[in-house]
This record gives sequence, structure tokens and C-alpha cells, in this order.
Amino acid sequence: MICVDQNGQAVEISVADQMWLDDSYFKEKQLRLGTDAPRVALAYRVSTKGQVDHDDIPMQKIDCRKFAQKQGWRVVKEVAEKGVSGSKVSASKRDAIQQLKEEAANGEFDILLVYMFDRLGRIESETPFVLEWFVQHGIQMWSTHEGQQKIETHGDKLMNYIRFWQAAGESEKTSIRTRDRIRQIVSSGHYTGGFVCYGYQLVDQGRRNKRDKPVMDLVINEEEATWVRELFYKVIQEGTSGYALAEMLNNRGLRTRAGAKFQSSNILRIIRHEGYTGYIITKNARSEYIPELQIIDQETFEKANDIISRRSAKTAQDRRIAHTSQNPTLLAGIVYCAHCGAKMSGFMHTDRYKLADGSIREKVQPKYNCFQRGQRNKGGRDCDGQALYLAERVDAIVLKIVEEVFEQIRDTPYSQVAENRIRQESNLQKTKRAAAEKKIKAAQHALERFEGEILKCLDGTSSFTEDMIAKQIRRYQQELDDAKAEYAELQNARLNEAAEIRKLRTYYDDFKGWAEEFDTAPLEMKRMILSHLIDRVEVGRKYQVIVKFNMKYRQFLECTAETYNTEIGA
Repeated sequence: MICVDQNGQAVEISVADQMWLDDSYFKEKQLRLGTDAPRVALAYRVSTKGQVDHDDIPMQKIDCRKFAQKQGWRVVKEVAEKGVSGSKVSASKRDAIQQLKEEAANGEFDILLVYMFDRLGRIESETPFVLEWFVQHGIQMWSTHEGQQKIETHGDKLMNYIRFWQAAGESEKTSIRTRDRIRQIVSSGHYTGGFVCYGYQLVDQGRRNKRDKPVMDLVINEEEATWVRELFYKVIQEGTSGYALAEMLNNRGLRTRAGAKFQSSNILRIIRHEGYTGYIITKNARSEYIPELQIIDQETFEKANDIISRRSAKTAQDRRIAHTSQNPTLLAGIVYCAHCGAKMSGFMHTDRYKLADGSIREKVQPKYNCFQRGQRNKGGRDCDGQALYLAERVDAIVLKIVEEVFEQIRDTPYSQVAENRIRQESNLQKTKRAAAEKKIKAAQHALERFEGEILKCLDGTSSFTEDMIAKQIRRYQQELDDAKAEYAELQNARLNEAAEIRKLRTYYDDFKGWAEEFDTAPLEMKRMILSHLIDRVEVGRKYQVIVKFNMKYRQFLECTAETYNTEIGA
């Protein structure tokens, strides 16, 4: 029988030791003990699914059962936690710990035995006090490797804290080693496990790991890649919503990896996945560019995500991006009442006229409707504007303004002003990074100081109590973690600087392209172009129209300072 020891090494368990896993064998051994033998509860824990799969629990069970039998303790309970991280999951959220505490308080056992004390947890700010809680409630705390932990003197308390402080450090080192190894594998362009995104599949290309076992590699699934490209195309060219795209795939009989129907959330994850541009991306790592895995280009990815981001309620509460629809109006989704600020809807309205001969004539034409104006006498928002506006007349005014703007952009060369703005922002980021580095150094210095106080506390020369030291270490560790997170975020912003400059060039190229094709574009395309170009169109009485352009494109207009910073009206 092969198991894994505490160092992650595979070891072979002897036949004699394997017998301790046999409940009937162990029960027979236990029956030889007297009824007055101390009662012991055995607790086991492994951190990961991999440890569960590789039989780490049996290793702990063998050692604990043998130890209890040798000590003459009667086992009254065995508790096993599988796949629970002791460094990430608080004891308050671990059912096994809470159950043991309840039974200890009820006097159901006298001793708690674990393989090693870090099986209780590896959170240095919490786990020492978990152990101390059991001792205070009359429970002896034993480990098969470390013996008994008493809490009788000042030194006992300090050693208890040091043990879990070291365990937390070992846990962090293990996490770092694991992350580094995964980062190395991903950086070399290899799949490391997990969900396989649509458009790809796993194949055995003959690669083997260090244990000489076959490992799978990612390749493009051409059939799936075709409809992944189609999704991006429809978002960019037609403004199709996630709901409509999900329905399209479902109607074709396509299903998710889990065999369920597509939802808009599935579509969003696909559009957000940058790996389609030719990278393997995990939470902590990103490979070099792999052309064999590229399904879409970077520009397509950025355009689609810009649309999705602007459509999001978090970044655009007014939902100004137009969706594909049967609405006959040009400004659907971006037209607002200038009087009350409510979004206006476009629809086909029927006007009826009574002619001289008494007959009724009907005229159907698109109009924009301010719903709040119609509800004014029914407790709605106060609005003194018109209820209805002829869409043809409003659209004509907006088109005239847009044509003037397009005329300007056709003759406007790409300006370096936008790039200079990005560089100014970069200088600001440098200042912020320097401040974050200063915070990191200050927190590290404070941590080193209080960690040094631990040894002084042992020989009684420290001016701090162990509780004060623990509190300060927790405080400065949190400050260090926060400062590192802030610095990492600033570093990511730095890496994205070049991408931001590329985006600005993309906006400019889009702007010029729209100027060339707008006149001959179909209604859906015109609506999509305007939804990108314009933040909102405000319509008031007597057809007073104000067009507020998106800042991304407004920066390229050669207008007066006043117009540049506000809007264009007609």
C-alpha cells in the first residue's frame, strides 16, 4: 500500500501497519483496555483533494491509533476533515472543530490526539487559541510527533504561539512553491489542469511529467472555435446581447461542458476570456504568446470587451449600448428626455386624423416617448417636456451633428495628446508605487522587530506580553499583505500601459472607419456606431437636441475648449 507522508513523499506501508486500518482489528485491541482507561478523540485533516486521493488520511490514522493503543487510551471518537485548508479556513467555519469543542464542553472525551498540531490549523492569529481553549476546558492535547502541549506557564503559551507561527510560515512556503511550480509550467506554455474553455480540447501529445505519467495538452477544437469567433463578431458588429447569443447557441443544439443550456453568464465568460488571443492564463500565471492557441486577435478581444464593459450596470448605469432589436428608431438606448432625465423609448405610433368627408385616416410612424411625462398626473416624475417626439425629426438633427463630426475626423491626423495623457497617468502610478514600496518596507521592519521580541519574551527581557506580541504581529502582517496587494495592482496597471495606448489608437481608427462607412451602413450598423460614439442624446421641447459624445472619441475632435468639454447642441 502506497501513502503520502507529511513531506509529500510516497512511502510504502507495511502489511503490519495496514492492519491498524482494519476497524475490527483495532476494536479487538481496544477491548483489552480497562473501562476506566482515559477517553481519547482522534482528529485527522488533509488540506487538498490531491492528499485525499493519495491516502494521506490513512497515514495519520495508523499513527494515531497505534499511539493511542500504546498509551492505553480508549478511542471514543474519530473525526476526519478531507480537503480542508488549515491556513485558509477559520476554525469557526470548520464543522469538525466546532463538533469537537461541543463534545469537549460536554465532557465526552479527556484527550484530543492529532498526528501533528498543525492538523488543528495553521492560522497563527487563531489556532494557538483553539488549542488553548481545549486545555482550559480540561482536555489534554497530544500529538503523535510532538507529544503533549501544556498551557501552564508563560513559556508554554509562548511556545504554543511560536509553533503555529512556524506552521503558518511553512504553509505559506508550501503555497509559494506550488504557485511557483504552476507558474513555471504555465509560462512554458503547458496546461496545468482545470476547466477547458470552449474552443479548445485536451489531447495526449506524448508529453510526460516527472513521475513518467502522461499529461494532456491544449489544442484548438476547430468546430467550437468557429462559433467562438462568431460570438465575438456578433457582439462587435451587431451589438447582440448575451441573452440573444445564448438563445442562438441553444437553438443550434449546442450545450455547455456540463451538458446544460447556455445562459448569458456563459457568454460573458467566453467574451472575457483573454486566453483566446493565444495565451494560457491562470490566476497567478500567464504564458508567453502561443500562436497555435490563438482563436481571435487582440484587437477583436479588446473591442468586444469594451462593448461588454460599457453595457455593464457597474460601469454604465444608463445601459446606453444599443442591442440588436426590431426597433425602427436610430437612437434606441441612448436617447433621454432633456427635462426629467428619463430614458426615452422608441416605438411605432399611430396618429388618427378625421377627414372632411368623415373618414378616419391613420398614419404610422416611429416616435420617441417620455414615459415619465405621460405619468405626470399619476404620481410619476415631474416632467414639463413633451410626451412624444417624431423620431424622423430627432434623428435628422443628430445625423447632421454626427456628419459634421465625421467631417472633422476625416481631416484630423492622429494626435499624440492622448498618448501623453497616458504617460502622465504613468508618472502618477510611479509615485503611488513608491508609496506602496515604502509601506511594505515599514511593515516588514515592524514585523522583524516584534518577531525578535519573541526570543526576548522567552528569557523575560521583553517589555511586551505574548498577547501584545501576537496582536502586533497580526496587525503588521495585515498591513504588509495590504501593501503588497496594492503594489501588485499598481504593477498590473503598469503592464497594461502599452495596451491602453493601443486602445487609443484603436478608438481613433474606429472613428475614422465609421466616418467612411456610416452613410452606406444599414440601420443596425448605424445604431451600433452611434451607441459607441455617443454617450447620450437629450431631447427637449421644440426639438432642442444636445448630443454628448463619448470621451474616448471626443478627445480627437478639433473643437473649441468649451465644446470639447461639454457637448454639441442643435
